[in-house]
Amino acid sequence: MKKRSWIAVIRDDYINLSVFLWLALWAAINTGHWNLSGWADGGLATVNALRAGAPMGVILVGGLILLSSRSPYRGRLTLPEALFWVYGLAMLVASFQVTPWFNTAYWGFSFLAVLVGVRVFLSGDEPLRQITRLNYLTWAVAAVVLLMLLFFARDVLFEDESGYGLVNRTGDVAGGAMSRATGMARFAAIPAVLAFVMFWRVRGLVSWSIAVAVFAGSVSLVWFMQSRGALFSLAGTLVFIMLFMGKVPRVIAVGLFILGLSGGIDLIPEETQTYIVEHATRGTGVEGFKSMSGRDKIFRIAWQSIQEQPLLGYGPQADRRILGENGQNGLLYAWLAGGLLGMLGYVGGMLASWWYFLRIIFGKYQLPSRERDMLIMTGGILAFLTLRSYPENTAALFSVDLLVQLPAMVYIAMLYRYLQVARRNKRRREKIRRAGTRGCFQAEPGTT
Repeated sequence: MKKRSWIAVIRDDYINLSVFLWLALWAAINTGHWNLSGWADGGLATVNALRAGAPMGVILVGGLILLSSRSPYRGRLTLPEALFWVYGLAMLVASFQVTPWFNTAYWGFSFLAVLVGVRVFLSGDEPLRQITRLNYLTWAVAAVVLLMLLFFARDVLFEDESGYGLVNRTGDVAGGAMSRATGMARFAAIPAVLAFVMFWRVRGLVSWSIAVAVFAGSVSLVWFMQSRGALFSLAGTLVFIMLFMGKVPRVIAVGLFILGLSGGIDLIPEETQTYIVEHATRGTGVEGFKSMSGRDKIFRIAWQSIQEQPLLGYGPQADRRILGENGQNGLLYAWLAGGLLGMLGYVGGMLASWWYFLRIIFGKYQLPSRERDMLIMTGGILAFLTLRSYPENTAALFSVDLLVQLPAMVYIAMLYRYLQVARRNKRRREKIRRAGTRGCFQAEPGTT
C-alpha cells in the first residue's frame, strides 16, 4: 500500500462531516441554554447562540447519518457507550420534573450529543481506525485550546507566583469566563500524559527531545496552577503509566514507591519538602486534604439530597439547583442528576472500560507497539480523569472531560472487541487446519 502524504491524511481523514460535528461539540463548551435567545441579536451574541445550539444540531444531523448508514457497525455499541446512554437518558427523564423543563433538559441533550458524535465516527467500515482518529483529533483540539487560553491570559498569567485564581485576573474569552486553574491544569495534563508515554517509546534525539520538552512544559504548567486535584491525579497517573511501559520504568516506579514508604523522602532537604508540601496544598498542609476546600461539607449535603430522592434523581445540573454549588464529585453528581439507575450507568461505563483495559494488558494478546502505546495513552487519560472524578464532576456532565474521556473509553473497548474477534478467528483456522491434517492420513474407503 502506497504511503499517503500528511496532506492526504488530513484531507481524507479530518475534513468530513463527522469531524465537523465533533468540533461543533467542542465549540459548545462554555455556553448554555441562556445563549440561545441571542441568535437574532447579531455579532458575538449570534455566534454564541449558534455554539449553544450545536449539541441539538449534532443530535439531529448525527441521528440522520446513523439512520441512513448501511455500515454493519452503525448500531454495535460498546459496553461503555451503552452504559453512558443509560446514564444520559436517566438524566433526561429526571429533567421532566423540573420547571422550566428545557433549561434542565438542555444539559441532558448535550451529554447525549457527545455519545451521538462518537457513534457517527464509528459508523464507517473501520471502527477501530475511526476511534483512533477521534482520539487524535480530541488531543489536538485540547492542545490548541490550551495554547489559546495561555495566549488570552499572557499579560496576567505570571503576575502572581501561582496560576490559582487566574480566572479573577483575566477578562472574558469569547463572551465567556476564563477557564479556572483546575480546568487549565486539566488541559495541561493531557499532553503531559501523551508525552510521558512517548518519552519511554521514541527513538532518536530529536523525537526524544520533543517528548521531554512537551512533558516538562505541561507538568510545569500543572504545578504552576496549584490545582491539588490535578496535581495528585497526574502524579498517580504517571506512576500508573510506568507500571505498563516495560521492565525499567516498572522497576523505577516500584522503587520510588518503596522508597517513599521506607522513609526515603528524608533524603530530600527539609526546606525542599516544606516548599513542595506548601505549594501542592496551597499552604493548607494535611488539613487541606481533610476538608478539600469545603468539599467534605458539600459531599455530606449531596448525600442527604440523594437519600431524599435516590431512585429518580433531580436531573442535570442538580448540584447547582439543589446544593447551590458545584457537586465536586463525579459519582455524587451522577446520582443526583440521574438517580440510582443513572449512577449505575455512569459508574458501570467507567468500570467496563477498566475491565477491558486490564483484560488486554494481562490477556497475553500480541499487540503491535503502535496499538500498545495507544492503549497506554488512552489508559493514562482514563486514569487521570478517574482520579480527578473524586474532587471534580469530570465526565458526569457535558464538559471537556467528557469529550476527552469518552473516546478513550471507547477505544479501549473497541480494541478489546477486535482482539477477541482475532483470537476466535485464529482458533477457528487452527481447528480447520488440524481437521484437514487428520484427513490427509485417513485411508480412502475400500483401500488397505
